[in-house]
Amino acid sequence: MVDQVSREVWQRHEYAKQRGHLTYMRAAKTCEEYWLGAGLQWRTADREALREVQRPAIELNMVWPAVNTAIGYQINSRMDIGLRPRGEADDALAEVLQKVAMQVADNCHYPWLETEVYADGIIQQRGYFDIRMNFDDNIKGEISIDTLDPLDVVPDPDAKSYDPAKWGDVLVTRWLTLDEIAQRYGEKARKAAEGRGLFEPEQDFGADHGESEDLPRNKFGDETSIGVQDGPDAYRDSGRKIRIVERQSYRYERTEVLVSPAGDVRALDGFKDMSTRLSIIEDAVARGSVVTKRLMRRVRWQVTTRDVTLLDDWSPYPWFTVVPFFPYFRRGVTRGMVDNAIDPQDLLNKSMSQFLHVINTAANSGWIVEENSLVNMTSDDLAEVGAKTGLVIVHKHGTTPPQKIAPNQIPTGVERVVQRMEEFVKTITGMSDAMQGRDSAPEVSGVALQSKQFQAQMQLAMPLDNLRRTRHMLAERLVWLVQHYYTWPMIYRITEFDDYGKERQVPHQLNWPAEDGSLLNDLTLGEYDVVVTDQPTQVTWQQSQFNSALEMRKTGIPIPDPFMIRLSPLSDKEEIAKSMAEAQTPPADPLLDARVALTQAQADHAKANAEKADAEASVKRVEALYSSGQTAQVIASNPVLAPMADEIALSAGLQDRNAAPFFPEAGPGGASDVPGGDDGNPLTPDSPAVGMGDGLRTARPDGVVPGMAGN
Repeated sequence: MVDQVSREVWQRHEYAKQRGHLTYMRAAKTCEEYWLGAGLQWRTADREALREVQRPAIELNMVWPAVNTAIGYQINSRMDIGLRPRGEADDALAEVLQKVAMQVADNCHYPWLETEVYADGIIQQRGYFDIRMNFDDNIKGEISIDTLDPLDVVPDPDAKSYDPAKWGDVLVTRWLTLDEIAQRYGEKARKAAEGRGLFEPEQDFGADHGESEDLPRNKFGDETSIGVQDGPDAYRDSGRKIRIVERQSYRYERTEVLVSPAGDVRALDGFKDMSTRLSIIEDAVARGSVVTKRLMRRVRWQVTTRDVTLLDDWSPYPWFTVVPFFPYFRRGVTRGMVDNAIDPQDLLNKSMSQFLHVINTAANSGWIVEENSLVNMTSDDLAEVGAKTGLVIVHKHGTTPPQKIAPNQIPTGVERVVQRMEEFVKTITGMSDAMQGRDSAPEVSGVALQSKQFQAQMQLAMPLDNLRRTRHMLAERLVWLVQHYYTWPMIYRITEFDDYGKERQVPHQLNWPAEDGSLLNDLTLGEYDVVVTDQPTQVTWQQSQFNSALEMRKTGIPIPDPFMIRLSPLSDKEEIAKSMAEAQTPPADPLLDARVALTQAQADHAKANAEKADAEASVKRVEALYSSGQTAQVIASNPVLAPMADEIALSAGLQDRNAAPFFPEAGPGGASDVPGGDDGNPLTPDSPAVGMGDGLRTARPDGVVPGMAGN
């Protein structure tokens, strides 16, 4: 019975190959040979033809330094991921998620992988990342970033967009052993591959069939030697690799989604942890979101051999795991730096070979010899050794001595072609002498050379801009994987820098249960805009910062010494900066500390006395106000006392501050008897018989004599 899925995948693979991938493979292989050089720039047939006529095949590889310079500029620029929160996310959580994403990229050795992908693109037009979850070392999964051979990746031949989200599918050829198939796709897939796909006539671990047999993949081995292990038993060896084709394609399927009150749609099929998925649904529904089904674009993942299906299921990711990099891209047409340098390099090699041939011809231009005139050799011997140093020729007496034929002058055009082609290669690749740091003019200053290098970098503007685009797509996938798979409580140690620039490992609690039932640093919450920037390498960046700070100090800007030390490229700068900061702190003086303590104590004592005086004054004012109120009650009850009170006040030296009379004159009832002490304070009565219940300052009008209020 025919396996329909494997048949469809294989036919799609052959269709994509015939629609342009084979042409690309030949061009990419040629570009790689011109970069590697070491004899690969000459075709075998051309080299043999030159050898037959005793002419040299010179190879001056100018592509090599040009490409290496372009790769060097990429090495000096590294990716830095930034996140901008949207919706319910906040800046603090965005910063934590950003640190986790950068730490994951560092754990995957991303800088080296990016250099490899960038080199693939510059040399062979295309480079590819592959990002997915890996469950080999952690059952809950770890993010894995890898690179792919561009000859093994077949993009959608009918697409014309840089972004794989606008492709229909992508196919990747892989070579796996039976054990690797069992580990990735299960024991059932292993048995299927072992039973039907193992005995395919595939003699090379990487070469395709038919049209591409002349395009073997790069590997440590070669195709020229045959060992014992290549016998019939080798096909049953567990180390034997089987070619599989992995296809990821976009299809539409009704999918469970969350629709927020604002209309945002979020698919729910990407969460590996079911508890996390349920928790997100509960929180979203509580905030007004609705769970429904909608026709969504999903990724179908199929892995087959030529006749056996190993996997056919929905992908756990909403995007292709393949992330491309194209240095020069125009509507589906890709180019690298080497493509347009091939013809100038060929002309340089041929003109230099011709130049050397002319020089060799001039050194051995031939001889004119009289017949039978030679004594110590024959004419054939002279033809063989005539160009050797220290040659001695003996001719017969009376004969004409041998004469060397005057060589032709080296054509000036050949020398000019050599010089022009060398300049053409530099111009076409954009890697001038200034870019490579070797300006030919000795009078050029360092500042002028840096200015030339900056202007020359415009030649790399498009490749570096496309690299930033690739970084952005990769960072978006990285953040998505962190939010959907790093859902369990964990403590992540993230490398940070202290105030002195020294690295330290800071533990961060992620998805950590709090006492109130919430999660601390819940990575699954919120949506973010990914911002990718270029960060120079540590050495280059610090050197430029140090030079800038040094120039600022020369102009009079007072930058502190510890900051200068931290910006310097010194190896022990952290310890030096810390020591300088400690040295600038004055030593402790016990006498000075005692004086400071005494002064502080005196200040505290004075403050306490001031507070006490203020409190006493407040009490006196309240007592006076209260006594005045009591007096007013007495006089209001018996107005006849008002003149008497005025006389007493005048005798005490008080001045009347209101217009008289404030109280009416005393009536015919006469004066009243006022009991009480000398000061009217019930706390200090003049007689124990009065007690604390009487006096002017009691809460009742105790100065009023009963029966007199009605007079």
